[in-house]
Amino acid sequence: MKLLRCHIENFGKLSDFNYEFKDGLNIIKEKNGFGKTTFANFIKSMFYGLESKRNTKVLVDRKKYEPWQGGAYGGTLEFIIDEKKYKIERFFGKKESDDIFKLYDLTTNLESKDYSKNLGEEIFKLNKEGFERSTFISGQNIKTSMNDSINAKLGNILESENDVNTSDKALKILDDKIKIYKKTGGRGVINEYILRKTELEKKVEQSKLEEQMLLERKKQNEKINEQLKINLQKKEELEEELTNKIKEETRIAKLEQYKVLKLNVEESKKNLEKYRENIVQDNDLKQKIEFNTNKLERSQNMIKVIEKEIKQKKLIERLDVFVFIFFIITFLCMFRVNKAVAYSIVLLIMVSLAVLITLIIMLNKKKKIYIEKKQEINHLKDILETLNSVYEKQKDEQKTEVDRLQSDYELKLRSVQLYEGQNNMQEILNLSNLNSETKYNIDREEIEKQIKILNEQINSLNDEKSYNQNQIELKQSNLETVLDVENELDDVKQKINDMQEKCNILEETKKYLEIAKQQFSSHYLKKMKENFIKNIELINGNPIKADLDVNLNVKILEKGSDKEIDYFSTGYTDLIYICMRISLINSLFENEKPFVILDDPFVNLDESKTKNAIKLIKNISDNYQMIYFICHESRI
Repeated sequence: MKLLRCHIENFGKLSDFNYEFKDGLNIIKEKNGFGKTTFANFIKSMFYGLESKRNTKVLVDRKKYEPWQGGAYGGTLEFIIDEKKYKIERFFGKKESDDIFKLYDLTTNLESKDYSKNLGEEIFKLNKEGFERSTFISGQNIKTSMNDSINAKLGNILESENDVNTSDKALKILDDKIKIYKKTGGRGVINEYILRKTELEKKVEQSKLEEQMLLERKKQNEKINEQLKINLQKKEELEEELTNKIKEETRIAKLEQYKVLKLNVEESKKNLEKYRENIVQDNDLKQKIEFNTNKLERSQNMIKVIEKEIKQKKLIERLDVFVFIFFIITFLCMFRVNKAVAYSIVLLIMVSLAVLITLIIMLNKKKKIYIEKKQEINHLKDILETLNSVYEKQKDEQKTEVDRLQSDYELKLRSVQLYEGQNNMQEILNLSNLNSETKYNIDREEIEKQIKILNEQINSLNDEKSYNQNQIELKQSNLETVLDVENELDDVKQKINDMQEKCNILEETKKYLEIAKQQFSSHYLKKMKENFIKNIELINGNPIKADLDVNLNVKILEKGSDKEIDYFSTGYTDLIYICMRISLINSLFENEKPFVILDDPFVNLDESKTKNAIKLIKNISDNYQMIYFICHESRI
């Protein structure tokens, strides 16, 4: 079988990508990030499809290789098998049911029914896991191991592959059946029946003692009943005494509470009356307001008188100015006519001037007094405004406080009235007067302590009585069913024998099935081991002693002892798995040779081992078509 060519429409980061395959070794050398692993997985997906199962830990291929740039998801791949050419066309959807698969016969270009969408399994006779463990060699997962699909193909019994593939299931079914009978820790069905047998045997022995113990239990129950009767009578008397004591304490508590409520009412009433008296006696602010009001009125009256005087003086002043001017004019007129008269007029002018000056001085004094009185009036108005504001605020506060005290008094009074209605205080007061000389010497705590002790004793007696009654019923039942127990014991013994016989048969069957499976696998092991040692000596460059079991577990003889491969370095481990893969491929495909995918498997090998590994690959490429992906020149 050979690959011819492929076209990747979109697959992961690869888009519109074409490749022509040749016979033998196909080396695809590209840098990291090109998509070599994506290309390898595309080839595998053309034959096996893509998984759609969700996995929260690992990104499944269907999601992983969704096109980065969008568009159709898939491509085509052409191959030749049995000298007949085919073309696979696969496109993938969000889930497997959305996938599109077609197979074409390239001779006729018509759709072919030679293979189904499971053509990978039909061509290679391997399931997907078997393909990944054999011909798909990846540096990311180079390790391999057996599975039933590989086991069946190696055994050349593919016509009965289902029988081989289900061998592990058959062993598991046998193991599950055996575990039903025998579990670790003695938890199987057989052990349960053995325990049941032991239990039944004990019951038969116990039944012989049951009758005597039954009589003793009945006598003990009679004594318990007598003691219960006595304790219940005592408890009843103490509870009645406690009830009376609680009633008396409740009455006293209500009375005390009533007294407190009454005192609160009286105190609230006194606070209200006292506050009202203080309001009446507090007249200082009012007197200040009256004093300043009177003072303001006097100042206002005085300023009116001053205003009147100022007006009069201004009138006289104007008149005097007129006279003064008149005398000056007269003086000027008479000075030319009669100088003696003129000089007499000068005297009048001087008098007039003196009067004018005096009037001006007096007028200025009055104006100054007027201004001072105006300021005094304004100041008095400010004082009165402040005093009135304080007075009004004080009145509001006093009213608020009076309302509060009145509300508090009424609330407490209503509380008393409500308490009287709820508790029938008249009756309590009458009882208080009646019992005022009575002394109560009963200690409530002591009564409660005695009742608690009695309750504990009664509960203990009831528990003991209940236990005894259960024991009596159980023993009576045991005595009645002792015959049934003996019959059941015989049945259990028989079932134990039957189950042990069946379990032995299952264990023998499992043993011979495991031997058969090992013998089936071992017939191809010799040839595969020889091929494996030959390959590993070629790559290693030195002779080596190794052992290989049917599960492909390898042990290397090193310094006198067999070592498992986990003891060796990563590079040496990869070397072993590469050789094992190639040996496995040679054993799996003796006739029709498949293509082999190598996705940079030599990355962990040193220089010398890499050269020998490449030499091995070149030798193998004579018989197989090799698709070899690398990223470094040294591994070509």
